[in-house]
Amino acid sequence: MRYLLKTLAGALLLTGVVGLTYEAIAAHRDRARLPRRGCPFDVDGHKLNLVCSGQGTPTVVLEAGLTGLGAMWSPVQSAVPQFTRVCSYDRAGYGWSEPGPLPRTSRQIAQELHALLAKAGETPPIVLVGSSAGGYHVRVYAGLYGEQVAGMVLVDASHPDQAARFHFPANPLQEKERWEPFLPILYRFGILRLSFAREARPAHFSKLEWAELNYLRDNITSMRTLLREAESIAEDAAEARNSGTLGDRPLIVLTGGRHPDPEVRRIWVDDLQAGLAHLSSRGRQVVLANVGHEIPFEDPDAIVTAIREIARAARN
Repeated sequence: MRYLLKTLAGALLLTGVVGLTYEAIAAHRDRARLPRRGCPFDVDGHKLNLVCSGQGTPTVVLEAGLTGLGAMWSPVQSAVPQFTRVCSYDRAGYGWSEPGPLPRTSRQIAQELHALLAKAGETPPIVLVGSSAGGYHVRVYAGLYGEQVAGMVLVDASHPDQAARFHFPANPLQEKERWEPFLPILYRFGILRLSFAREARPAHFSKLEWAELNYLRDNITSMRTLLREAESIAEDAAEARNSGTLGDRPLIVLTGGRHPDPEVRRIWVDDLQAGLAHLSSRGRQVVLANVGHEIPFEDPDAIVTAIREIARAARN
């Protein structure tokens, strides 16, 4: 028994050394090959990283889901400059951006985005694109600064009624908060990196783009920010509900239609997502039959097509 315990302790020690070495080498390599893209701007005492490219009007502003990273939009960011200007950013606490004040509600995020665009000299009109939980943030932005918003694209966006309709907790990451004290260990021993490395690279992302996305989310600050944002989801839903409609501004609701459960598909696609299209008198839903929830990864071309249509309508 003593021999077995020594062997087990030795194996655990060796595994720990391997993990520490693996993370140290991988992190050094990533820092060398993945420099910051974009520019930092001070917003109320913390810096937010903004990436803009292209020329023309309206300016398209991309808002990520709970990942909060501008890098998730890489294929869209590369394509939109062919016909207008586009900006993506890392929300406070993610990627290259510094943490911001709590709580991380949609209202706080919208106010920070508004200040960021002003600091960067990005002038309206703008077209807002919100994916998943980012749909709450762009709706709240339009409610606060509606005179600047010329149109919107919602990308399988969260709906204020989804928790009640699907009978799940408002905070989707509530169970994972128990692991927060162990994040430094999970990071330093390379466990976070390995968990992301298991995800297959989407076909629309280059190896470097995918490496950048994983590098920016593989850190303690980004993971903690993810948990803080998830804690505000119920408040975000209420803020989005109270933000009003878009009037007659053009709106496209892109919906992933690939759901094996017919009842889930009926509620999500035919009810909740279809209802979002009624936020505007010029709103319409586009169902992508062979795509799931992660449209920015699975079919970014559909997002670019929707943005092109909304930008054209906004100019007219």
